[in-house]
Parts: sequence; C-alpha cells; structure tokens
Amino acid sequence: MTDRHIFPDHTTLVFRSLRGLVASNPYLNLIPSLKVVYRADHDSSKVSLICGGGSGHEPGTVGFVGKGLLSASVAGDVFASPSARQVNAAIKMVGSEKGVILIITNYTGDNLHFGLARLMAQSAGAKNVELVVVGDDVSVPRSRGKYLGRRCLAGITLVCKIMGAGSEADMSFDELVPLGRSLSSNTASIAVALDHCHVPGRSGDGDWHIEEGRCEIGLGLHNETGVFNIAQPGPEELITKLLDLLLKQDDPERSFVKFKDGDELVLLVNNMGAMSELEMGAVVDEVLVQLESRNIIPIRILQGPFMGSMNMPGISLSLLNLTNVAAENSFVSTSRLLELLDAPHNSPAWPATSQRYPLPEGLRNRKREDAFTEVEEEKEEVYTGGAKLIVDPKPIQQAMKTAAENILALEPQLTKWDTIVGDGDCGETCALGAKGVLSALSKGLGSNGDLVELFRTLTQVIDDSMGGTLGAIFSIFLAGLTTSLIKHAEANPDEKVNEEFFGKVVKEALDTLQQRTAARVGHRTVMDSLIPFAETLSNRGNLQNAVEECVKGGENTIKQEAKMGRAAYAGTGAERGEMPPDPGAMAFVEVIKAIGKVFA
Repeated sequence: MTDRHIFPDHTTLVFRSLRGLVASNPYLNLIPSLKVVYRADHDSSKVSLICGGGSGHEPGTVGFVGKGLLSASVAGDVFASPSARQVNAAIKMVGSEKGVILIITNYTGDNLHFGLARLMAQSAGAKNVELVVVGDDVSVPRSRGKYLGRRCLAGITLVCKIMGAGSEADMSFDELVPLGRSLSSNTASIAVALDHCHVPGRSGDGDWHIEEGRCEIGLGLHNETGVFNIAQPGPEELITKLLDLLLKQDDPERSFVKFKDGDELVLLVNNMGAMSELEMGAVVDEVLVQLESRNIIPIRILQGPFMGSMNMPGISLSLLNLTNVAAENSFVSTSRLLELLDAPHNSPAWPATSQRYPLPEGLRNRKREDAFTEVEEEKEEVYTGGAKLIVDPKPIQQAMKTAAENILALEPQLTKWDTIVGDGDCGETCALGAKGVLSALSKGLGSNGDLVELFRTLTQVIDDSMGGTLGAIFSIFLAGLTTSLIKHAEANPDEKVNEEFFGKVVKEALDTLQQRTAARVGHRTVMDSLIPFAETLSNRGNLQNAVEECVKGGENTIKQEAKMGRAAYAGTGAERGEMPPDPGAMAFVEVIKAIGKVFA
C-alpha cells in the first residue's frame, strides 16, 4: 500500500473531486455545500433513484448519475455515510410525481441516515419514498452477520443499472421496489486484496498493512480487515477459492444465492482501486476459464472500476442470477433484464458511454460554473412560542465544552483503536462532532438556558458535523431526547429539572433510539456504554452512578465479540491479537465523564 498522494489531506478532497466530475460531464449538476450530484436533465415524470454513501469508492456511486441510471448521488466524507440533511436535499432536488427510491449499501450508518431522510420526506408530505437496501457479500458467515445481513460490495452497481434503465423505461414505483430487492438478494460478491488502502492525511493508516506474501479474502469497501488472511496462492488457486465461496451450495453459512445448472448469470469483475488493466484482463480470463470448467457461461461480462476502496490493490467478483430474479418478478423475463442491463445511458462511469453525446441544444457551450447549483440555506425555524424549560446555562455549556475538548484530545487513540476493529475513521468522525459543538458554543449555543432549544439545536449540529453510524446514533438519541423534553415542558413547564427528571427523558430517548437499531448491550458498540448510562440514570436518579456504569460498559467491550457495525465483519480477536475497546463506546464514555465531572 502506498501512502503517497498528490493531495495530502482528504478534508477537501471529496468536494474538489465532485467539482471535477461535474465539470467534465455536462449532464451533471452539483450542490457543492451538500455534496449532491444530480442529473441536469432530471425528468420528474419518472421514478427517481438516489444512491450514495461514503466517498472513496469512486466511481461508485457519483459516477453512475445520468439518464438511464441514477437521478442523484449523495456523497459523505471518506468512508462515512452522508447526513440525513444531505439525503433530504437530494430527494427535494430530484423530486418525482411517481416516487423516489433510495438505493443504499447495507451498512449501519447508511441505513440510519437514509432511513431518517425517508422519514423526513414523508413527514413533509412525500407519498412514495422507499429504501432498497443492497447486501451482496458472501464472505461473512450467516452466524456472524445474523444481526446485520450481508454487507454491500460492487453488486450494488448492477442493481442501480437495471433499476435505472427500468425507471427510464417508465416502470412503476411498485415494480421497481421489489425488483431492486430481488436483484440484491440474488447477487453474490466476494473481495480479495493484497494490501489495505490509505486515506490521504489520515493518521494510523500508514501502519496498516497485509504482510508480504499474504492476502486477505472477504474485505469490505471501507478498509475492514478480511475474513480470511492466508498465504497468497497462485492466481488459479486464488480464483478457485473465490468462486467456491460464491457458488458452493453445500455451505450453509455462505450459500446466500441459489445457483443451478442452466441459470443465466451476469459476471462483474471489479477493480478495488489499484490493479492495472493488464492484470484485470487476465483475472477475467482466469475466472471465465474456471466458470466454464463448472459448466457456467455468463451471458454478460463486465470488467473495470465500479466500486473501489481508495487505492486498494484488490478485486471483487460478483455473480447476478437473472433466472432467479425473473422467477420472483412476473413482470420481467431474463431477456427483459438483459435489455435493461444493456440499455443506453449517459452516466460517466458505466461502460459503453458513447450514448452521452451529442449534447442537446440547451447543454451546448455551457460554462463550467453553470453546472454548480447553490441552494438557498434552509432558514432555521425560530420558536417564539411553545413550552420552555429554563435552567442555569453555565454548567451545561461548560459540560459540553469539556466533553468536546476531551474528545479532541482522545482522537488519536480512537483512530488507533478503530484501525484495528473498524475502518479507522471513528476518531476523525468524533473530532468533527466536537469541533461542531465548540463552534456552536462560540455562537451562543445554550446561552438562554432553554433546554428544549439547546437540544433541538444540538441535534442539528451533530447531524451536520458527524457522519457515519456514530453520528446517526447520536443524532437519533438527541432527537428523541428533544421530543421527550418538549413533551414534559408542555405537560408541566414548572417541572423541577434534576437528576430524576433527566433519568426520565434520557430513558425515553433511549427507547426512541432502540426502535431504530438492533444493537444492544453485549454487541460491542456504543450502546454498551449508552444503555447502562440511560438505564442507571432512569432507575436510580443518580448521575454519578450512571457515569460509573457507563464507564464499566465501555471498558467491558474489550472482552466482547462484535455483533453489529463494521467490526462484526472483521476477524476475531484470536485472529488479530488482543482487541482494544470499542472506540464508539469509549467516545460516549468520554462525553459522560465530562458531564459527571462538571455536575459532581
């Protein structure tokens, strides 16, 4: 893995990359502040398709926006899901008379943020907004991923292409939703890499290597450790191992997709980022030789960069069983599915892009700046009425300031832990949230002492500044806390605000959060520290007791096997040595310790 880059810092890299993409593709427009790429010629009479997720997977998914494919794509920071606010902006920009489908990767952060955006759109009056969650990886056994389902690899691009062509052909919303889900469930993918990737400017990544002479099978898109770390075999043996994982029907842990003789299959050979075209061609050849020896002749073969992982030297293989999809959906046949896969489009990255030109009159001679769309910032609602809960603002502001400063100091340790058990971005994500809080405090957050306004604003600050799963968890928890505060303020604006009171509202916020995530104590996530804190404060009405239980919960994650989040997909502690605590849990511990110190 090389850690040498032209741009040494990734913090502006996504924004610059999107500007370059849109400037060189005249069918695309960009909302720079929200990192939304969308069709300049969007057709609101057809079902809109929006995809997205963390950046670093290019060309997926921003490179697949165009007529006959995606209506829009929403880009988060590197390996971090976009916020619900970004997704909601995309829904508004490419609104449709027939409905909007959010095609998302099956990662916790994307599920939470896109799911929250769907609820926001529905609450604003949108009628047809639905999720198609794509999981195609077969490397993680059912028993390890039972709480999460399959994670997503390059197979999502096949789902996007066929659904996009279906939308362009004016298929209905009620046809496209089940079609997308069927495409996902009938796609099998597996990845292998010779080394991990490196994110420009991210500390910790530089020491994260796969040993010389070894490779990892079963990596995710976010630099997670593979399921199998093996001595690197020759190319023939390596491809055999990958195809066995995809095709063997007698493996109850991995036979997610049924294959039988005579099935019509699509093969996708994906470059994870740093493989030469010379080697990629040879990989395709070896895969086809071995498939033929198994009496399998794919009816379509796609090869190239579809969903990468920065500069990772690796590949993924995907097989889509069109026969199964046609059997599950009476309104399409395998021949119709092939027509949709082959249908014209004008996206920048999907192969055979000759259909992009000539340009229609309205897009000729367009200046580069004309492609960038500045949207008016949504005005913050000013709540002049409604119940309030007024408290002394100084200790609350001090607690938030102390917590944010402590998180910034802990960032290197969080990053180190997360490079072992996740994808290395937890420290950076938490630091962004801390900086957002400090900025809001400098602008007067909480200064009037109104708890309702404070937590409503804090929810927005966290949602805007923190990406990924942890940002979504905290945003939903804070939103639930805000709702609870409003309820209590309306019922009794003179209610005494003390430890017992916060025990009630924190428990109600926890109940809201637990409706959105299946993570519980023992799953090695932030919930291992958050749940003990909320339940102890609720049951005992004693902050210091709650702080103690929170710390115990976070520290106990050292002993646990991950069952949720990206860490669940990585190898076990026995495979990789002693495990650190869960970084998300310890970040929450640091916040609660600061609160406990100020209010001791």
